[in-house]
Amino acid sequence: MSDDEKGHYVHLGYHKWMLMDEARMEALEAMVAELVQPGDVVVDVGTGTGILAVLAKRAGASRVYGIDASPIVRLSRRMVEANEIEGVELIESDMALAMLPGKVDVIFSECLGNLAFGDRMFRKLGDFAQRWLKPDGRRGPAEVRLYVQPTDCRLFGDPRPFWRRPYKDLDLSPFLPAVESQVSVVDVVSSFLHSEPQLVASFDPFDCPDSFELEASWELPEGKTCNAVAFWFEVDWAPGVTMSTSPSAPSTHWAQAILRVPERTLLEGDRLDLRIGVTFDDEETPYYEWSGGYRTADGGVDQPFSRKANDPYSVDG
Repeated sequence: MSDDEKGHYVHLGYHKWMLMDEARMEALEAMVAELVQPGDVVVDVGTGTGILAVLAKRAGASRVYGIDASPIVRLSRRMVEANEIEGVELIESDMALAMLPGKVDVIFSECLGNLAFGDRMFRKLGDFAQRWLKPDGRRGPAEVRLYVQPTDCRLFGDPRPFWRRPYKDLDLSPFLPAVESQVSVVDVVSSFLHSEPQLVASFDPFDCPDSFELEASWELPEGKTCNAVAFWFEVDWAPGVTMSTSPSAPSTHWAQAILRVPERTLLEGDRLDLRIGVTFDDEETPYYEWSGGYRTADGGVDQPFSRKANDPYSVDG
């Protein structure tokens, strides 16, 4: 993998953004404090700037290895040296290829991307822990939970009105299916959410399923507008250390994602039925499909939909 192919992992601005995320850093620092005991040998997978590796050393670890495939490790080593920190070794390597002197007491990783899956680390992380974590070792994060909730996204992330309007006397509506199939990361306004959030999945990041089939259904409030579902996660970084990316929680750099559904002014008795499929390729890139419809008070289904992300120029549907 070339430096250019490593995406935001190389981009220092992204690392700055993550370090400035107070909710994230408070939770991760608490995770390190909970997992690391004096004398432990620790691995930080996806170490990036090396900050968490240094925090593990400060928590009493005898030796800390920070592993990252990104060249940022070259700068992070300079940071460790400039601060005269001993016992922290930063390794520029894919975790699947990294070699350690022996098994370790603790493995942790900030392995979560947008919609939880975006960083494409879970399979390799599980394999790494199988190879290097002691039988009685500790690891984090422990569990991720996924939530969805209907919303009206017109004020915070809906490009559809532009494509619905004539442009130089041209009908742009043929572009709408592709627009409808985009997964967008936005800061959802909690007052625009409808009904209640539903928990649709929970999983261990060190033992992530190969695919997900998620289902949810809501009774919707009459007179409101629905045109999307918001998607976020909650994570147990360690025992007693939980962080949520919900719209009602302190803001994080993850924000939330929205999956668009047909816009509807809701009638009495309307329900939204939703199914989401998540699959992964060999590189663990996530692929999203979602379908469903509005179920009316008389039991019929109105405005059925089927969306498939990751193919923005598809002419299907």
